[in-house]
Amino acid sequence: MKLARNILLVDDEASWLRSLAVTLNRLVPEAEIDTCVDSRQVMNRLQVGDYALVLLDLTMPFHSGEELLAMIRSDFPNTRVIIVTGVNEVDTAVRCIKNGAYDYFIKTDNVDDLSHTVRRALEVVGLERNYLHIKERFLSRTLDHPEAFNNILTCEPQLLDQFRYLEAVAFSPEPLLIYGQSGTGKSEFAKSCHQLYSPDAPFISLNLAGITCETFAIKLFGQLHHRANGEIDAVAGYLHQVGSGVLYLNEIGSLPQQAQIQLLELLESKQYSPIGSEQAYPVKCKFVVSTQDDLLQLNQQGTFRSDLLYRLRSHKIKLPPLANRPLDIAMLINHFIALAAQEMSLSAPQQPRDLAPKLAGYQFPGNLHELKGMVFDAVSRSDGVALNISPFMEAINEHKSLCSPQQDCMVFPKQLPTLAEINQALIDEAMSRTANNQTAAAQLLGISQSALSRRLKG
Repeated sequence: MKLARNILLVDDEASWLRSLAVTLNRLVPEAEIDTCVDSRQVMNRLQVGDYALVLLDLTMPFHSGEELLAMIRSDFPNTRVIIVTGVNEVDTAVRCIKNGAYDYFIKTDNVDDLSHTVRRALEVVGLERNYLHIKERFLSRTLDHPEAFNNILTCEPQLLDQFRYLEAVAFSPEPLLIYGQSGTGKSEFAKSCHQLYSPDAPFISLNLAGITCETFAIKLFGQLHHRANGEIDAVAGYLHQVGSGVLYLNEIGSLPQQAQIQLLELLESKQYSPIGSEQAYPVKCKFVVSTQDDLLQLNQQGTFRSDLLYRLRSHKIKLPPLANRPLDIAMLINHFIALAAQEMSLSAPQQPRDLAPKLAGYQFPGNLHELKGMVFDAVSRSDGVALNISPFMEAINEHKSLCSPQQDCMVFPKQLPTLAEINQALIDEAMSRTANNQTAAAQLLGISQSALSRRLKG
């Protein structure tokens, strides 16, 4: 269930009610505003609609504002109430606050202050409801929408916990920040968030690596070109195209500082204007951002703004590297085997039972991208029956050679070995490096597989 942004305005003065609704629609465009002139209908309206906030007059026929305040706080504790009244009495204001009102405003007060308080109240309600939803989801240890995660293969408990967390925070109006090395599945988690938040609305992705401030502004806000003849050419930005969907900003750590200011203002104001236009439009999308950088370290280095950092960290997910997902390796290999066989129109070879254990100590610096590449290479080199493990063993040996001291030449013992001993040592080393795979070992030695087989039998 989405966190509410709905506001109910209650006042028996219809003209004031219309004026306040228009003002809040302009100043708090992300909210949905409803009005009610009859105090007797308020409780029924709250039962039917999920309202985050009620703005309530005190002096009304049938039910006074103080009566309604008590009833709302009793029956709908997750809905906040702001008193907006012409009664300018300190005692009344104090009594209302003590009885649970979020704030108290006089109708002659500055409406800008009221709009700021409304926005803060919406954020408070969102955080409260989000906390309760997270608590409920983790206590249940189940998923309401497991189909949203069909694109992510895992049986690791740490990732299943992230599923539950994402399901709990997906409907929050605050941004979602996803940390993880390249290839750990950040974009897939962003797509899962989209499936939870607004599956029928657009999902738009923008990679920020190397982007300029000008390009960022045009991509997001769009642009109007005014011709000399008075005609206007409009280029719709991503914020217009995505509507109430999900906007995914990848590599947020690469965003230039001037563009960081633009993004911060966008998150704060919840509205934007296309370049070349003064017309403001509300922002209705969900922001998901990701990075493989340590944003706190970038902040300490002076390249990432503190205010934007803490604005983005409201909800965060940190994805583990593939090396920390040993339970998933065999399953992922089988998935990529099927994918490779389908794309290359080949028979799907069988994964050797001992392959996953052999990869247990490998760090997979390229994570899922690297494993997928290994499997595609292995399938292309297989005979359709058993998976060729040479690509995996070659990667492991390359990793070992990079991590071990390099030698420029062979080192012989004082007593030189015979040619037969050298041949046997080379065969033993090739077989060891390829996990006793004769085909791969023969390739390393530069001989045929049948020639190697004769030497092994001899």
